[in-house]
Amino acid sequence: MSTAESKFGRVVQNADIDRESPQPQIHVEERQLGLHDFLRTVIKVNGSDLHLQADSTPMIRVDGRPRFLDCAAPSNETVLQYIKQMLGDDKDRWHTLEHRGAVDLSYSMPDNSARFRVNCFHSRTKYAIAMRRIVTKIPNFDELNLPPQVEKLADNYRGLVVISGTTGCGKSTTLAAIIGKINRTRAERIITVEDPVEYHHDNIKSLVSQVEVGTDSESYEYALREMMRQDPDTIQIGEIRDTFSLSTALRAADTGHLVFTTVHATNAPMTVERMVSLFDPAQKELQQAQLGMNLIAVCSQRLARRRDGKGRVPVVEIMMCTPLVRKYILEGEYEKLKGTVGNREAGSQSFDQHLVELFTKQIIDVAEAKRLASNVDALNVALRGIGSSDTRLR
Repeated sequence: MSTAESKFGRVVQNADIDRESPQPQIHVEERQLGLHDFLRTVIKVNGSDLHLQADSTPMIRVDGRPRFLDCAAPSNETVLQYIKQMLGDDKDRWHTLEHRGAVDLSYSMPDNSARFRVNCFHSRTKYAIAMRRIVTKIPNFDELNLPPQVEKLADNYRGLVVISGTTGCGKSTTLAAIIGKINRTRAERIITVEDPVEYHHDNIKSLVSQVEVGTDSESYEYALREMMRQDPDTIQIGEIRDTFSLSTALRAADTGHLVFTTVHATNAPMTVERMVSLFDPAQKELQQAQLGMNLIAVCSQRLARRRDGKGRVPVVEIMMCTPLVRKYILEGEYEKLKGTVGNREAGSQSFDQHLVELFTKQIIDVAEAKRLASNVDALNVALRGIGSSDTRLR
């Protein structure tokens, strides 16, 4: 488990993934595999990611854990052929790959059975590919096992909602469910800017436009700039990745729009601190006021393995923007935000509180609860409070 030091303390990268338990190889019948053979295997085993790298054993990630295929490692020429199959004659993307070292794109199976978010890159002068499967069916909240507070976020008409977490924790899926509910329940003009578009929203009660960076717009910044001229009511910004995207989100929320976005951060208070670190120095006081006055909630996610071994379930920390949270943001007392998460006010909850709830409902086991806990000692006390005679704790 890798760690990094930041101005906000020790950061655990992808803390919700179990990297210690050995995983069996995935058996593949064919020994000479084409790109589509690998992709069909990803679909068959319900994998999320495929990694193809020259002279390395192919790997598929299943339920967050790496599993290697028992087939020969592809040569550099073979991986190059896979890349040619996806890039075709796109000279701009070839130029980006060869001169900048990596290129992003999306790729669909010929029968449209699956879409993938793709990054082609160089590793020690050879070619490599990382592919993330995009599940295109819009999920319902009943399928996701999210807390009811998350679904209620779709009932707002203005303000800013931030979904945070590490890579692969389900941020895009949660956003798709929220946007899907708005689309099903009221007439709105919804615009999303994504890199790439992951979930396809058909018009139901709302008019939905989805802008894919690189396909529908030349850049993320240009798409965000033009979006405000397209008469949106509800906006989805795929990710806050720099000062410009943060400024756009804050300005949109401050002018009466409902804005949903994501941030890479490991908990709710750190999400706010991450956004603060991206403030434009020339507009720091203004943006601090915009954040404090327009924030609705921060939801931070992790994924826990179900005790029955059938997939994973989200563990969600929720920081609703209560008067106390608003006060701390407006006054710049961000270090005090941690104390507001576990007080249950207005629907707020900590990771550990949700872990105890999932354990009580027998959705996860005690080992998984402890693995994902923010404070293991406090979690142990809470679990003991359930009852020392409970056989689930043994």
